[in-house]
Amino acid sequence: MSVLPDRESGPTLREFFSSNVFTARAVAALAALLAIRTILGLPFLTVYIGPGFKLITFTYVTDALAAMFFGPVAGAFFGLAGDFLGYISSGGSGGAYFPGFALSEMATCFIFACFFYKRAITLPRIIIAWLINLAVVLLGLNSLWLILMYGMGAGEVFAMARVVNNAIQSPLHIAILFFLLTQMKKLGRHLR
Repeated sequence: MSVLPDRESGPTLREFFSSNVFTARAVAALAALLAIRTILGLPFLTVYIGPGFKLITFTYVTDALAAMFFGPVAGAFFGLAGDFLGYISSGGSGGAYFPGFALSEMATCFIFACFFYKRAITLPRIIIAWLINLAVVLLGLNSLWLILMYGMGAGEVFAMARVVNNAIQSPLHIAILFFLLTQMKKLGRHLR
């Protein structure tokens, strides 16, 4: 876990991109988070409305926790491994594997690390992080991957459905992130 105190200004650039988070304790914690992420991504806990289009999923919670505790380097590996294991554990129920979604997961972890790693967890910070992730990853990159996979017509339909879906669900996701990150931050302080 992070040994430096939370600062409003955040970590230095060197601390932010430090790869010395791969201690035995950190790898074990990341593996536990990865197992939880895999379970949260199972088909019976994820609602699909078409191939490659998830209506409801909660895997972003573990992405935020990995980014908050371990930073962007470990978070990127976490996102990559989480996407691959999630696809394998779902048995392909979400459609064919497309590596672009792994890049999306890595981007999500990076965005969350920018806002949560070695920083105080506040509601405005969570809202901004979620909205940037929503614009860049959920509506941007993921829509692009769907257009590449299924063609422009189907991609546009999925993109419009994504906008409506995320507009409705964003307040719930922000509330979940705020509650879990603040509680886990308190727990993390006790683990140091």
